Amino acid sequence: MVRRAGWCFVVLVAAMGHGALAANLSTSLKNFYAEYEVVKLCAEEAQLSAADAELAKAAIDKIEAHYLKRDASINKERVLKAAIADKDEGIRIATRGGNKSDLGTYCRVSLKELLAKAEEIEATAKN
Repeated sequence: MVRRAGWCFVVLVAAMGHGALAANLSTSLKNFYAEYEVVKLCAEEAQLSAADAELAKAAIDKIEAHYLKRDASINKERVLKAAIADKDEGIRIATRGGNKSDLGTYCRVSLKELLAKAEEIEATAKN
């Protein structure tokens, strides 16, 4: 009886761990989608170049493939919708003082975050 209870506990912890991992992966992907949405907006408003936007597109494609490979149950549309809301809130906060240089900084940081994660994924895949 004790052994069964022990195994049940192990199975329960493993299932909970997978659920927590899936939520964590979904949240991380949402954050990267938000960064990409920021970069797209910044390119439209001439805060970043078209070349920067292309780099960001390649990076988000790599990031998305990585996260969806790790957890195919991620609801991409729901996560993307939440990311757009996060982007809007981030832009609002970055520009609340009316300072365009704050937006430029936010744009560059978002681009760097995407590129760094894509590079990390690529380096991990090579190992």
